Amino acid sequence: MSFHRIKEFCVPELSKFDELRIKTEIQLVQLINVELDHGTRDARQALQSADTWPIAEECHRRAKISYAKASCLIPLVVEFTQDERSSVESRLEHLQRMLEALSAIGSKPAPAQDEIAALARAVWEARGCPNGLPEEDWFRAERALKSQTACAGN
Repeated sequence: MSFHRIKEFCVPELSKFDELRIKTEIQLVQLINVELDHGTRDARQALQSADTWPIAEECHRRAKISYAKASCLIPLVVEFTQDERSSVESRLEHLQRMLEALSAIGSKPAPAQDEIAALARAVWEARGCPNGLPEEDWFRAERALKSQTACAGN
């Protein structure tokens, strides 16, 4: 018996519907990953330019849209492997933490220490967690929160 003949007995041929479903699943996973990439990039850019609020605000807006799209698409994927699901959920949670840090900008008239700390940590992570002067991130976060408060007051 030839290999082709053995293959016919071992693996049933997929129906057109199954082929389309598999292709759609693959495309959904790719789309989710693209949205998470864009959202993370935009959130990172917003955090890095947190002391220039108009730039940070636009990047923050785009990152929130990407987060919303990815959140809506994830439940549509039926056949995630456990590794794929864990990876996507981890990336979504990371993006959510970055967005929460960004939302602290301008949330109160005088920034609280915990808000400054959360934003400083997010800025540090956005810069790739480099060794160096943590005060730099702290002062950048503090300036960003204060400048946003000043902008909101006008």
